[in-house]
Amino acid sequence: MALGLGIDAGGTATRWRLADDQGSCVAKGDADPLTGHLFSAAAEERARQIILDMAQAVLRHGRPLGIIAGITGLTRDTPSEAKMRALFAEIFELRPEKVFVAEDMWIAYLSYFALGEGILVYSGTGSIGYFLSETKDVIRVGGRGNLIDDGGSGFWIAREALKTVLRKEEESPGEGWATPLGRCLEKALGGTDWNLVRSYVYGGDRGRTGLLAKAVGEAAKADDATALRILREAGEELARLANSLTKRIGPKPVALAGGSSRLHPIVAEAFRHALIAPVELITTDLDAGLTAARLAATLTRT
Repeated sequence: MALGLGIDAGGTATRWRLADDQGSCVAKGDADPLTGHLFSAAAEERARQIILDMAQAVLRHGRPLGIIAGITGLTRDTPSEAKMRALFAEIFELRPEKVFVAEDMWIAYLSYFALGEGILVYSGTGSIGYFLSETKDVIRVGGRGNLIDDGGSGFWIAREALKTVLRKEEESPGEGWATPLGRCLEKALGGTDWNLVRSYVYGGDRGRTGLLAKAVGEAAKADDATALRILREAGEELARLANSLTKRIGPKPVALAGGSSRLHPIVAEAFRHALIAPVELITTDLDAGLTAARLAATLTRT
């Protein structure tokens, strides 16, 4: 049985799927976050170890004859792409032409649309608006990272929540953490002491901080007004990405994807309300890793 390996590597986790040439998923799993930011020897070594660990898990189920990987932070036709492709080929013992790597949004887009068909807005740890033309040209808006923007992303939601609770604590000690939002964050953080909060945020990566967005979603489900406001504003931030692309390429169907857009229905509601054009909105969750695996299985036929 010919198998293809699909990889969807984001800021929080790397999801892999193994599919046969009929498109059926035969195995799946998760690995540590894998990034295309291979700007140092240490980063390359970490990527190698993550891929080695992934290979060990994958090969228990079968040997893939083709690999397609969508990796956050990766740009096509750069040294990082060549390095990542070489790592996969070496570790899985495949010819380089049997390995295709691209930015994660390339694969995510093809999960929802044919080339040139629609606009993808993705909100995970980060956020981005993405269009892939019929000629495979990419137009992206946002996606500039948490230090600059990433409005509406999981990191942005977590930061806004922490900022609001901590400012309330500065004004009225004890009141910020006593709210439903504060209690949900306390549970996720493991406490409220500033040294603990600081260690959690600054001692980890952006993906770890982004995980706190789940606590905001939980607080919103408990009708916490601050959490609901933050998530409403997240939806509006994400709609800005869709609107920017609509102004550039014209009205097209829009897909809103990613875990941070699913934290509470208010995110999609605010997103829909803020769109400047009355277009079809798709909010169905699709598996980008499985899309990649199915495409990878086609590499086994040549």
